[in-house]
Amino acid sequence: MDTPYKYTVYCRGKKSSICGVGSLGEESTMGHTARQKTGRTAMIAQHDKPLQALREHYQQAMTEGDAAAKTCTLATVENGELSLRTLVLRELAERGPVIFINDSSPKWRALMTGGHSELLLFWPSQMRQYRLRGAWQLLEEDEMRRHWQHKPDGSKWLDHYYAQCQPQSSELADEDDLAAGIDDLRRAHTADDIPFSPNARGLRLQVDWLEHWSASPDGLHRRYRYQRDRVGQWRHQCLVP
Repeated sequence: MDTPYKYTVYCRGKKSSICGVGSLGEESTMGHTARQKTGRTAMIAQHDKPLQALREHYQQAMTEGDAAAKTCTLATVENGELSLRTLVLRELAERGPVIFINDSSPKWRALMTGGHSELLLFWPSQMRQYRLRGAWQLLEEDEMRRHWQHKPDGSKWLDHYYAQCQPQSSELADEDDLAAGIDDLRRAHTADDIPFSPNARGLRLQVDWLEHWSASPDGLHRRYRYQRDRVGQWRHQCLVP
């Protein structure tokens, strides 16, 4: 039996409707096909602006309250050994994603020695993933100081602990030693006057390679790879998912 239907689709955060007449089975099939075509058209339109698409998807994840939008996964290789860790994503602006690390940490050494690295962003609310590569740029101290004001107090005290007590990732003789060291630092300063720690570093990734994967209900996921050429233009490839 033919039945009037109205099917709502979403593309890049914008809602639109598809209306028609057909069976319930046709409605489901037509709606799914329309959603696939609309999504693929949006992706094709942004092949020359992948970083803009990245920021739009990030803002969408933040708007949807996706907790994963505030974190990222950093992969590094040092002396042939692969390391992965989850970090706070401090910023994802036009110039690229920003992370904070301490210059006593192993990841700082790995990044500063020019080893291979990659940043992974995954947002479950959209079932969307970005892999990012490029050169790391050290933030200027004045910019780092501005970011410093937004760090939680505990993170600020840890930077001072790394500088004055033990470096990050070193072994603790006793778990209570950390709490005791932080207490000593707190007695020296008030919570409203935690001085900037010069060993706190900010890094911005200047993205020149990225891969975008997004899930599809039918299992035919979408996967695109982008890389800047010698003149700074983006070249893209559509990959088998």
